[in-house]
Amino acid sequence: MTPSLWPALWMSLALVFAPPKAGASAPETSFEVTGVAERPEREASEALDAQIAELRETVAAEPRERRHRHALIRALMDAGELDEALVEAEAWREIDAYNLIVVRLIGDIHSELGNQREALRTYSAVTELLPEDPEAQRALASVLEVQGDLDNAYARMRVATQLRPKDLRLAFELADLALRRGQLDEARAGLEAIVAHPEVPEALEVPAKQRLAQVYSNFRRASAGATERAEWTARVDALELPGGSENDVKVYLSWDTDRTDVDLWVINPRGEKVFYSHKRGSLGGVLFHDVTTGYGPESYTLHDARAGTYAVEVHYFGNNGGSMKEARGEVLVVTNEGRPDEQQHTFHYVLPKRGDKVRVAEIAVAE
Repeated sequence: MTPSLWPALWMSLALVFAPPKAGASAPETSFEVTGVAERPEREASEALDAQIAELRETVAAEPRERRHRHALIRALMDAGELDEALVEAEAWREIDAYNLIVVRLIGDIHSELGNQREALRTYSAVTELLPEDPEAQRALASVLEVQGDLDNAYARMRVATQLRPKDLRLAFELADLALRRGQLDEARAGLEAIVAHPEVPEALEVPAKQRLAQVYSNFRRASAGATERAEWTARVDALELPGGSENDVKVYLSWDTDRTDVDLWVINPRGEKVFYSHKRGSLGGVLFHDVTTGYGPESYTLHDARAGTYAVEVHYFGNNGGSMKEARGEVLVVTNEGRPDEQQHTFHYVLPKRGDKVRVAEIAVAE
């Protein structure tokens, strides 16, 4: 696969050994979390070649129609014709310089070509073109986060929240970045404010509580005495989280495009798919929330994992008029959630068009 800004994280492999559950005499459970892929495989075909030829004619007839331009570039990328895709994207940008979509596409193409420095320069141009646009700041923050540059991602997200201070979604993402950077006090304050907000939607309240439970659990692990640990446990319990705060496996799905419907699928060792129309699996895993209007997050909770392999997949169900036609984001896999040996694994994905699906990770469970 051509190098890009994303693969570094999803190619990681982690092996975690969990202690026996309290009161149990069963052997220890081990979790092996492995990254699989970041995007669907491209397949050149005669049908795709014919589609590209037709799109070239359509773009020539209507050169300012963004929808046709985007479809042509994505088709060229699907065919692996990255140099041609870059030419078309640059031609689009010449007549539509302030279009966030084409600037981001150029960054994507440079990334896949391995031009890392040029890709980042292009992504940064988004905020230069639209310095007062919180979505532009947020888009760059997402790219930097994927690269692992959490400090600069945090700085950009802070600018976005300053530009749109009443946006609870941006506030959540800023608090989440603070949590990842180890700024527990700031993360706690931000998440508590979201949970206490009188108008917070349930689709945001639940993930905010889930992240807040992680913050409280971190404080609990650092506590020196039993009394202090009990106080943090009481805070976690007061959140009344669906699925609880201590689980073998927790999976979070989020994406960075609005008005898009991206779905989390988890296939258990029986081959049973847990997803939006089958939210409770026969082996105990439960999907919470089906977000259809963009960003997510959706989450899957598995309190007691069975031996075997759980596959984590992401499906691009639809676009409800959002400006970004592709869907991209991250999957966070947590093993031994809320326990002293909790481990987190982050995997990123890109789904260029509706109907695309990718398996981002597998969780092997052995006893």
